[in-house]
Amino acid sequence: MSVEGISRVPDAPLPAARAAVPAGPGAAPALLARLAELVTDLQGWPGALYQLGEAELGGFVATMVGLGSRAESLAAVATTEAVTRGVVASSTATDAGAWVTSCVTQGEVAAVEPAVCRRIGVVATGCADPRNRVVADALAAGVVSVSCARVALREVPKVLPVIPGAKRDEVLSWYLALSHTGARTLRDLSARIIGRFAPEVLVAQEEHQQACETLTWADLPNGLTRLTADLSTGHAAVIKHAIQALAAPAPALFLANSSDVDAASDWACGAVAERDTRTPGKRRADALMELADTAARLLDGDRSHHTGTVGGSAKIVITLDHQTLIDQLTAAGHLPGIGRTINGDLLDAGTLRRMACDADVIPMVLGGESEPLDVGRTRRLFTGGLRTAIIHRDRHCTFPGCDRPPNWCDAHHITPWWAGGQTTLTNAALLCARHHTIVHRDLLTATVTTTGVTWDLTPGRMPQRPGHQGQGAA
Repeated sequence: MSVEGISRVPDAPLPAARAAVPAGPGAAPALLARLAELVTDLQGWPGALYQLGEAELGGFVATMVGLGSRAESLAAVATTEAVTRGVVASSTATDAGAWVTSCVTQGEVAAVEPAVCRRIGVVATGCADPRNRVVADALAAGVVSVSCARVALREVPKVLPVIPGAKRDEVLSWYLALSHTGARTLRDLSARIIGRFAPEVLVAQEEHQQACETLTWADLPNGLTRLTADLSTGHAAVIKHAIQALAAPAPALFLANSSDVDAASDWACGAVAERDTRTPGKRRADALMELADTAARLLDGDRSHHTGTVGGSAKIVITLDHQTLIDQLTAAGHLPGIGRTINGDLLDAGTLRRMACDADVIPMVLGGESEPLDVGRTRRLFTGGLRTAIIHRDRHCTFPGCDRPPNWCDAHHITPWWAGGQTTLTNAALLCARHHTIVHRDLLTATVTTTGVTWDLTPGRMPQRPGHQGQGAA
């Protein structure tokens, strides 16, 4: 349904449906008995599904999905009856949704999501209003889902004031007629109607939403941190677009037939492409981190940006002791020590060593008596023309078997910054995030020439302090 270029939204009748006819006296007990039989029959289906053919399986699924939607609609109609009779008001429930929840709890039914009970209660309360009779009739006739009825009840009051001469039943019918397209389409319809008849309302809504925006985080029991953001429609669109643009599956090259990337002999097995096994949620989280890393580099490199006027940095400042940076791997394969951000977050030493190698953090290195030995500055970073030269030489991640592109890679110091390594072309190599982590985890080193980088996959050879060649180095 389009509202572009017209002065009014055209009439849109509901799909044809048989009108609900009151049952004769005594029909309810018989219907309840048959309903109990239906529930019993449903319990027997799991053990009989193997007897169905392929076409019958598809038909069964379609019937069950339709039955579930119809059952929820009838539950809403019944709850509307309870609201109208005063059953809900006379109960101990706080509202219709809580009354539905209590009914589910008392009955011998499968677990139901609380959101379903709340949705039924909201729609039932709305349908009990005589002004929304058209929605109640559509639910009773089975031509609209509870989810779409809820959207219609919520959206119509928003658009009614901006449509000249429109009647409530008429506008409700427009929404219900499009219920087969889903709740998202109905929400979009509201924006299109308001944008056509009162665009200033959308502007005011966006401004109000931006004023109410929040971003919070909380530490979870499993050690993860949960970010929660409430953003305006416009700002959310920008964030979602940026994340989705970077969150596509990315097949990568790994060493074939190898479970130990430390073994140099594995390189002889060749490299093969493997599918991206990250979940969609993990890909989006990685995309968010890539956006944050890129923004931090840009902001700290451009002091004309408004955030630069306060003298702060978009990069994390980590406080750690010098020994944490120079310690070798322990027998367990993990680096000892820990660092702390200025906000109090603790990070393990392996993560710190990788981050201190590039632009992710500015390390505050402490010696004895906690005196600052050195504070990382941007001169240690590969930026501008130097990074361009590194990209021209390496072209992609230099780790054996990997071809991830330069914009996925960090410029790694072969001899680490904390071990006296210089920020020069001959001390640099492109590494993707995965292999950058591996190089610092296993203390790997490489030989750099004007034409390329050759990695030594023997663990422990990364220099750990000025003049030190690493374990096992010749």
